[in-house]
Amino acid sequence: MSRTVCISLVVCCLAAGPAAAQVSPEVAPIQAAGPLFRAPEPQRPAALVPMYASLVTLQTLDVVSTTRALSSGGAYEANPVMRGVVGSPAAFVAVKAGTTAGTIWIAERMRKKHPVRAMVFMASTNAMMAAVVAHNLRVK
Repeated sequence: MSRTVCISLVVCCLAAGPAAAQVSPEVAPIQAAGPLFRAPEPQRPAALVPMYASLVTLQTLDVVSTTRALSSGGAYEANPVMRGVVGSPAAFVAVKAGTTAGTIWIAERMRKKHPVRAMVFMASTNAMMAAVVAHNLRVK
């Protein structure tokens, strides 16, 4: 019998929610809070989100243009890192998606302390990908 009572008490204590007490209006309750002075997160530069979207578009165009150029028979993958991946469409898309997500993640981390550097990083990445896509479209 006492074992049942003990187990019931333990279950009730574990299932009980936090205790609430009445607080008079002139006494504010003490609340657990984070640091008293937290630096506000800097605003994201307005041009950064369109740069992210253009990177996704350029990476998609790279997959399409590379696949077309390789299927025509007269082209080969010039990037030695990607040569082993382009044979499998699923692996190729996965690597491109991972690369895109990683690049955006780096830019988001960078923009918190160095927003201008993040924009330069994304602009240069987009310029490089645009050059790759333009090259792929010239190759037939």
